[in-house]
Amino acid sequence: MVDARNVNDDDDDDDDTARQEAFNSKVTEVAEGVMQANLPRLAQEVESRVLGVLEAMMTSKIEELKEMIEGSKGKGKERRCTYKDFMACHPATYDGKIDPIACQRWISNIGAVFIRSRCDKEDQVMFATGQLTLQAKDWWDAHSKEVGEDKLQEMTWQEFKEPFMKYHCPQSAVDKIQEDFLRLRQKDETINEISNTFMDKMKFCGYFVKTERMKINRFYGILKAEFREFITPSKCETLDELINLARDREIEIKRQEERGEKRSTEKGTNASPSKKARFQDQGRKDKSKHYKKNAN
Repeated sequence: MVDARNVNDDDDDDDDTARQEAFNSKVTEVAEGVMQANLPRLAQEVESRVLGVLEAMMTSKIEELKEMIEGSKGKGKERRCTYKDFMACHPATYDGKIDPIACQRWISNIGAVFIRSRCDKEDQVMFATGQLTLQAKDWWDAHSKEVGEDKLQEMTWQEFKEPFMKYHCPQSAVDKIQEDFLRLRQKDETINEISNTFMDKMKFCGYFVKTERMKINRFYGILKAEFREFITPSKCETLDELINLARDREIEIKRQEERGEKRSTEKGTNASPSKKARFQDQGRKDKSKHYKKNAN
């Protein structure tokens, strides 16, 4: 005899299983429906994210390429300066004359050419010494032998300048410049001429013009009286300001001279007839006296 309770339990289990399967099927159906409904949007989001990642990667690569290109351009600009590049900047020559001013000018000129041509330090001495001529070339040939080939290849511009200046700017020549500087006075020179002379000599007379005020007072003292009478040095803050005032005064003096010459010419022209009349009157008086004397 079959137990009724067991049969009922089996039926209940079958019903539960069927409901669970139906439920799972429904969930699957709903899930598939949701996915199908949202698939375009999900695909679009995925596509957007992928494109964003790709765009970021491309941007990064492009920036790297730009940096590489700019770097290659920079290296091209910083290429080694050749002797032709150096000569294209028109460096001055030096003949070896024992003249501290001329020597200093040459050193300054070559230094400026180094900057303009971007000359490498290891080439500076070789390029610069190519501009030495006559006695300066003779000195360099002798000095090169004393130094030796090995040290010559490693010589810096500063190491070259020291013996070069010592030979071409002896202390006796510097002393002479200082003496001339202290005795310097304007004669027939223009303001530009006397200021250029002053500047050239002042480079070797730093002890006498340590400050800007000392430079102003020294230059004021060398000017002619016709300039000093109309300039107050204490009102000048720089030497350039004083020189410009002297230039202005020079222009005014020239204008006054031109106006004075015109007046003199006009007076001379107007005076001629009166002088001629006086000479004629004097001649008549002399003749009158002569006739009277003979008559007596």
